[in-house]
Amino acid sequence: MSAKKSAGTIKLLGGRLCLDFVNTVHCYGCDDIGEYLNNYQDLIDWSRHVGSMTSGEANRLTLKSAENPAEAKRVHLRAIELREIIYSIFCSILDGTPQAEKNLTAFNEYLSDTMALSKLVKTADGFDWDGTANTDRLDAILNPVIRSTADCLISEEWRKIKKCADPTCGWLFLDVSRNHSRRWCDMRDCGNRAKASRFYKKKKDAKSGQPSLQAPAQSSGSRSNIRRHLL
Repeated sequence: MSAKKSAGTIKLLGGRLCLDFVNTVHCYGCDDIGEYLNNYQDLIDWSRHVGSMTSGEANRLTLKSAENPAEAKRVHLRAIELREIIYSIFCSILDGTPQAEKNLTAFNEYLSDTMALSKLVKTADGFDWDGTANTDRLDAILNPVIRSTADCLISEEWRKIKKCADPTCGWLFLDVSRNHSRRWCDMRDCGNRAKASRFYKKKKDAKSGQPSLQAPAQSSGSRSNIRRHLL
């Protein structure tokens, strides 16, 4: 869980564009999730930050969104909805629960719109999707995220997706460690906080004379009781 910053400086820990997109809230398990994407301009800043948009494209969309505030607001709300859909799909995989058909159906609607505005082109390394003909559309800002999500789901990468072990964090990441043993979105943040918490508890138990080795295990249902708020 990254320290709360702006959309253009947020830590990129997901390992894939779609995972960094769902990580655009500060804390999924907090009463105040800490929203990074508060408006369309935040979407632009985030897109430049992750490299899915050039500075020239960002400048054009900034001007166009100022000229079309109602459309910019509509796309911003769609972005928040898309984030909820993607997060729900990945979490259902992680939790081992049946994927809600409505989430896949909703995502496929986004995917269908993106595919209709894209085409295959020859590149130096082979072939790739090209949506540059539509980069002046305000909703084109979501296309790279949608394609990234689809790529994760149809490949084996979805098997490597994990959720941060800090139950209040909720950030997702692609575990590419050698032994697939990564537990935290960021060891320097959530990992160190958990380490400090264990040290404090051990020290407190030692002072009170309580055996630290007998700490009760966290119940399997405790995480499910944590409230998650999305717009």
